[in-house]
Amino acid sequence: MPTVNLISYTGHGHPDPHYAAKLLAYTKNTRLSLTPDGLQSFMQKPMSDILPELDYMATTIASSWEMLDLVFAISNLSRATAQQVTRSRDVSFGPEVEKRASFAMSSQRVTDLTDVTWDVPPTVKHPEAFDRAMRTAIMEYTDLITSGASLEDARDVLPMGVHCNLIAKYNFRSLVEMIRARESLRVQGPYVSIVQQMKQETLNVWPWASKFFEAKNAKAIRMIEEVALALRQKPGAMYQGEAGTLAKAADLLK
Repeated sequence: MPTVNLISYTGHGHPDPHYAAKLLAYTKNTRLSLTPDGLQSFMQKPMSDILPELDYMATTIASSWEMLDLVFAISNLSRATAQQVTRSRDVSFGPEVEKRASFAMSSQRVTDLTDVTWDVPPTVKHPEAFDRAMRTAIMEYTDLITSGASLEDARDVLPMGVHCNLIAKYNFRSLVEMIRARESLRVQGPYVSIVQQMKQETLNVWPWASKFFEAKNAKAIRMIEEVALALRQKPGAMYQGEAGTLAKAADLLK
């Protein structure tokens, strides 16, 4: 299965481990003058002041999320899965179109793949037959090279299942939207594994990012219930009035 490692991100190596969170909050805070001095004032804030800003940002317009970048190294994914990952460089957010990601993939044109590896897909009922077919194709590839064919011509007989490596760069907004869309039962297993690993790698360095990955309906339910609790006139279950209506709306979204 593919392996994902986060190799670079906004704030990587910065002495303040919360640099990315503070930069993100600063870019959204239009009440301040967007100057270097304003950024410095945010850098001096404790995280207890930044977290409420992030809570707000996670439920509003996402354009500021694009100020943060992450770069992942993805190893041992099949060429077929790599095509799934890379075919959507651009994405539309309403009237906006922005760059989803930038990619660099290992080349079959200049690399001898005689010793290339592969995985047997979990739904294959006869793994030995799958391995035999892969080995046969690699043998034919090797024979072509030995007989004088160029690497770029010989690669045409390589199976889609052979492994390759990929570098993928996303801004934070694109990453969140991509993971929300790809964490689905309808998405092929290796791709789901990749996005889940990307999510975990992001949370390892930015624990505060969990609120951004939260499903939109979960955020809406929480907000509705907070208002319902504020409106209720006495403790206990809410059956009547505006508080009761909001509580019912929250239940309908669950």
